[in-house]
Amino acid sequence: MNIKEQIVSKITSFPTLPVMANRLLHALNDPELASADIAKVIQYDPALTANVLKAANSAFLGFRNPVNSISEAAFRLGTKWIFQIAISSLIYSNLKKPIPGYDLDEEKLWKHSLAVALMSEALCALLRVRDSGSIYTGALLHDIGKAVIGEFVSAHFDEVQSLIDSRKITFEKAEEEVMGIDHAELGALIAENWRFPALIIDCIRWHHSPDSAPNITPAIDIVHIADSISLMEGFGYGRDELQYQFSDKSAARMNVNSNIIELAVSQTVMTLEDIENIFKDMPAARNGQEVRK
Repeated sequence: MNIKEQIVSKITSFPTLPVMANRLLHALNDPELASADIAKVIQYDPALTANVLKAANSAFLGFRNPVNSISEAAFRLGTKWIFQIAISSLIYSNLKKPIPGYDLDEEKLWKHSLAVALMSEALCALLRVRDSGSIYTGALLHDIGKAVIGEFVSAHFDEVQSLIDSRKITFEKAEEEVMGIDHAELGALIAENWRFPALIIDCIRWHHSPDSAPNITPAIDIVHIADSISLMEGFGYGRDELQYQFSDKSAARMNVNSNIIELAVSQTVMTLEDIENIFKDMPAARNGQEVRK
């Protein structure tokens, strides 16, 4: 097998997400369902229920009286928060790990992914873009390909760096030339294997190169912009981001200006620390079940 075939073959052995992930997405995208309905989906997963209850009772959220049921937690947190805590809990164990080749310790990839997700959610609200739950999930998973390709980047790092230095190309372009695939394309293949919706797959696939997407959507632009802003703010910076290219066309398409960026950053900073603290010492929700629609 060539390098690309070796990398792609790793997808089948990569931990799958629980069925619950797609159930949550379907519930969130149903306009007739409220937080109580999402709570009914969560209550059938004991580990996920425990994590959501821990979040609802977290001192970092400032609530005084403890809650003992998932329905109370849903009422306390609201639809947006309960979804974000639940989906982040399901994905947590796949992201909180050191990634060789990118100079990312076990905290950096998780923090960056979470920051991009929160930034995307803030941009959705400010720009009045729909599908914020799916966009949040796509943003949270935008770098998931690094978790698989990292060992190959480490093994071929000198070749990758040589191309970057000699031809002044981006890290992901050098990845593709050396290994036949970059982390964005690989991440999209992982999301396809998990049977995720096309919107999430596209956010992952085109987060570095939104202008190359066959069908450019607000979701793709928002994740790209959120990724760029998060890197500029220093959230989970890795060695591959030194050559990051921001698309001015994405900003123009979404009418993003400095005021919007400032508001999105402010909202993200306020929320990021709270969620990071909630997830400290939190066990990951159970993995191992294949995601089905």
